Amino acid sequence: MSENIWNALLGIMPVIGAVLTYFIVPYMRANIDSAKLQQYKEWASLAVKAAELLWKETGRGEDKKAYVTGFLNRMFNSRTTVITREQIDILIESAVKQMEDLSPKTAFGQEDQIP
Repeated sequence: MSENIWNALLGIMPVIGAVLTYFIVPYMRANIDSAKLQQYKEWASLAVKAAELLWKETGRGEDKKAYVTGFLNRMFNSRTTVITREQIDILIESAVKQMEDLSPKTAFGQEDQIP
C-alpha cells in the first residue's frame, strides 16, 4: 500500500510544480513589479518637489526636468539599466501632474498665495 502512495505522490509532484510555475510565479512577479513601480513613482515625486524648491522662478522647466532626469537615472541606472529614459519621462510627467492637481487654484487659474 505504501508503494502505491509513493507512486501517486511521485506522479502528482510534476503537476504541482507546473501549477506553481504557471500561476504563482507570475502572480508574485506582478506584485514585486507593482511594488517597484510604486517606489519609482515615490522617488520621482520627491525629485520633482526638490527641483521645484531649487528653482522657484518660472521658465526653468528644462533645468528642473534635467535635474530630475539625472537624479532618477543615477539612482536607478547606476549599475545596469533598470528603467529607460522614456519611462523616466513618464514618471516625471505623472509626478508633475499629480503635484499640479494637489496645488490650490483660484477661479482665474492662479495659485493662492499663503500670507
